[in-house]
Parts: sequence; C-alpha cells; structure tokens
Amino acid sequence: MRGTFPQLFLGLLALSVALVLTGWMAGRAVVEARSDQTISVTGSAKKAIRSDNVVWRGRLYADAFGVTEAYQRLQGYGQKFRAAVAAQNLAGLKLSTINAETLSTEETRPDGSRVQRAVYRLSQSFELSSEDVDGVTAAAGKVSEAVLAQGIPLESDLQYLYTKLPELRLEMLKAATEDARLRAETIAQGTGGRIGVAQSARMGVFQITPRNTTQVDDYGSFDTTAIEKDITAVVGVTFRLER
Repeated sequence: MRGTFPQLFLGLLALSVALVLTGWMAGRAVVEARSDQTISVTGSAKKAIRSDNVVWRGRLYADAFGVTEAYQRLQGYGQKFRAAVAAQNLAGLKLSTINAETLSTEETRPDGSRVQRAVYRLSQSFELSSEDVDGVTAAAGKVSEAVLAQGIPLESDLQYLYTKLPELRLEMLKAATEDARLRAETIAQGTGGRIGVAQSARMGVFQITPRNTTQVDDYGSFDTTAIEKDITAVVGVTFRLER
C-alpha cells in the first residue's frame, strides 16, 4: 500500500498539471479567436446625376437597282437632311464617306414567275456631339420629323453621357465606405462590441441607370438612353470586431 502511494500521488499531480495546461491553452484559444473576429459588410452610395453631353448618330440610305440611281437619290436625301439641320441651327455635324452594299430582293414577273434581283444600297452616316443636351435633343427630334415627312429613310438615336465620371468615382467610393462603416457599427453595437480598423476592402461594380429604376447588372451598367440618371457605388469592407 505504501509503495503504491507515491505512484498514485504522481499520477494525480500529472493529471492536475494536464488540466491546468488544457485550461490555459483553451483560454488562450478563446482570446485568440476573439481577437481574430471580423465583421464583413456591404456599403453603398447613390447619387442623382444629369448627362452633360449628347451624341446624335444616324445614317441616311437610298436603295435602287442601279448604282447611279442610288447615288443620285442619296445625294438628294443628303441635301434635304442638311437643310433641315441648318434650319435648327445645329453646328458641328460630321458626315462620313458613302458606304455601298448589295442586297437581294425578289421580283414577280408578268407571267407570275419570281426572280432574284440585286439592289444597291448606298448610305451615309452622320454624328454630332454637343454639351447642349436639351437643345440638341429637341432639334434632333424636329430634324427627324422633317426628314421622315419627306419620305427620306433615316435611322438615328441619341446617346446621353456623363463626362465627369472619373472624378465622381472617388467621391462615391468614399461615401460607400462610410456607409459600410455605419452598418458595421450598428451590427457591432447589437452584439456588445465595437469595430476596429478595416482589414480589407473590395470595390464592387458601378451602376449608372435611368433615374428611379431598379435595374442592376452583375457586371455593372452604363446607361446612355436617359438624360437624368442615378449612379450607385458598392463597396465590401471587412472590419476587426473588438469586445
């Protein structure tokens, strides 16, 4: 019995040391886990903008069975188009060189048979860029009405751009990051903690959409159809969570 006591004592001592070490290591692990806790949030910022540049692009075209006839028609169309543009005091119109292509059309003969005939299409593109967004928009509409009323084939569209986007990006990123911090602080307060320094940040895509729309594209969007737009920036930020 006396011989077994030292062995029992040593065993209990070893067990006690092991428990103490285990408790110390567990406590240290908890502290380390707490110190490594983070919170990830997404912040966003939205701002209304107005297009400061408009680009009016389009083309006139003329079809005929002969190249000469098509050319003469296009020349006549071009003169009337330029006259309509001048009537609206639009300056800076650029005209491209004439482009030619061959199409095919089906023609019915007197005997009822059908044959394919070549049709020559000559076209001329135009472009006008201006900072007078409202003025060009109104004038382009009047020119189109005047030209189409004369039976002249015309294809055109207006693109509205915002040229100060590079400067605005920095402002929007800052606002989105501040929004992310506010969101993180709200969440941290609810858990009895507070946020520390930012661990990482990831810039999301920019969305430029027509005013008051909800359309979103995973790869970002850049609307050119509306004068009035909204720009939205998104930023993902990870903060250290402190207790």
